[in-house]
Amino acid sequence: MTHPKNLAKNPAKNPDPSDSPVPVSPHLLTWWFGLLAAGGVGFGLYADDHPFGRGVLAHPLAVFAACVLAALLTLRFLHARPLLQVISARSLAAGVVVAVACYFLGVWFGASLMHLP
Repeated sequence: MTHPKNLAKNPAKNPDPSDSPVPVSPHLLTWWFGLLAAGGVGFGLYADDHPFGRGVLAHPLAVFAACVLAALLTLRFLHARPLLQVISARSLAAGVVVAVACYFLGVWFGASLMHLP
């Protein structure tokens, strides 16, 4: 058995439970990746039509990024915890990559396949 003095000197053997990462809900990640993929394709499908105008901030990718930012801020305030305790940084980055890839997939569908005779 380890003496309490030794535990205080070596914090690796006595980890603080508040320092451990909060497990991420698999349902939250399913919604995160699913909505980013669907939103990316949806915004990409209509990117050629410029539905929000012709400015830089009205570009569909910029509007989609603003919607994702608003969703992340809402998630942060609903859970009342820092965002990286709700969704890991790796999942956030992977979601952004999925969203951009699906956006360009939607652009390809919208530009190439929707205007076929």
